[in-house]
Amino acid sequence: MHASRPSINQITLAVALRNLLGHLPRTLLTVGAIAVGLASLIFLWSFNEGLHRNMLGNFQQAIIGSIQIHHQGYFQQPELSDYIRNPEKVAETLETSGIENHSQRLESFGLVASDETTEGVMLIGMDPNTETRVTELEKRIGIGRFLQPGDSYTLILGATTANNLNVRLGDEVIVVGYDRYGVMVAESFTLIGIITSGEMGLDRGMAITSLETLQEMVDMPGQVTTFVINLPEKNIDKAVKQLNEQLHEQPLEIMPWYVMFPVMKEWVTLHNGFLYLFIGVVLFIVIASELNTLLLSMLERTREFGVFMAIGTTRQEVAALLITEALFIGILGTLSGTLLGLITVFITGITGIDLSILLGSTSRFYVDPLVYPQLELGRLGITISAILIASMVAGLYPAWRASQLQPAEAIRYG
Repeated sequence: MHASRPSINQITLAVALRNLLGHLPRTLLTVGAIAVGLASLIFLWSFNEGLHRNMLGNFQQAIIGSIQIHHQGYFQQPELSDYIRNPEKVAETLETSGIENHSQRLESFGLVASDETTEGVMLIGMDPNTETRVTELEKRIGIGRFLQPGDSYTLILGATTANNLNVRLGDEVIVVGYDRYGVMVAESFTLIGIITSGEMGLDRGMAITSLETLQEMVDMPGQVTTFVINLPEKNIDKAVKQLNEQLHEQPLEIMPWYVMFPVMKEWVTLHNGFLYLFIGVVLFIVIASELNTLLLSMLERTREFGVFMAIGTTRQEVAALLITEALFIGILGTLSGTLLGLITVFITGITGIDLSILLGSTSRFYVDPLVYPQLELGRLGITISAILIASMVAGLYPAWRASQLQPAEAIRYG
């Protein structure tokens, strides 16, 4: 009995492995370039994801929440006459929809005045009992305290506003505004808290008091202009659609944070665009590195390919040989890069990356000093697939060149 002869595929694999192992330093250098490029991409995507989640989470938790509900047109032109006509119905709908983290506000514009100067602000009346469900404003107060149930005519200001007015805790601050009929009203408030987070939008331009106090001041008992909702990011779109269906009979606008402040979402999109550009650069490096290796290998083995063709190896099989080598290099580089990238993300995900070393205070950008990279599986799959495809593309030209060799000329080469 005769032993079974190896198939063409087995021979192709064996010759490909022999060549890669026979030029091990060159192979490892190419694999290393792919691995470092892929690991860098995995880390950058994870850092980017962690940065964005941190920034957008802080932005929502600072004061605006995930979703706000107003009377139609109120957000663009806030007027007290455009209050929500049936807040009880809205609150009931939110509860029956399973949205427990919501709070009510009354918002208007006015002036705050001290003995020395005045400053224009947005007056915000908040419910001390429910505001902590939707924001972390309480944590932003570095001097004094947040609103408490039972507070009457107490006030919270940002640090810049307080400094401009030259007021301190316990000082009297005059608040001037207009009631629902357009009549000017003025009341004296006691300063109980100063926001010192340094975040843009909180540091200046707002005066916060209790909801009941502002309702009394502007003669709108029981009325509100805004519902603020806090939800996980993945649930926002679904909740907006659901609430629009359930509250369509009322003239309301249900606005997620990215509709109210599109510049934040546009900034994230722009930042991601730069990373896609970086992916393109890395893919170019991967293709150039692997193409150089395979072209050099093809030139060194021209005579070998000529012999293969002379003994009956087809041009397609010669091309398959180089594509197989490219695939081996791509797989090894991808596995190594993925492992290196995951290890890097795992370590930095525990320790965090301290941005304050390079940027100083980051609170004005709604970013914590320590950012923790977070792996996003969808982007991980796309990145790995792109590297593998780039490796295959790098092998096409050398494979085509090798398949076009003439056996007689190739044997005499060199």
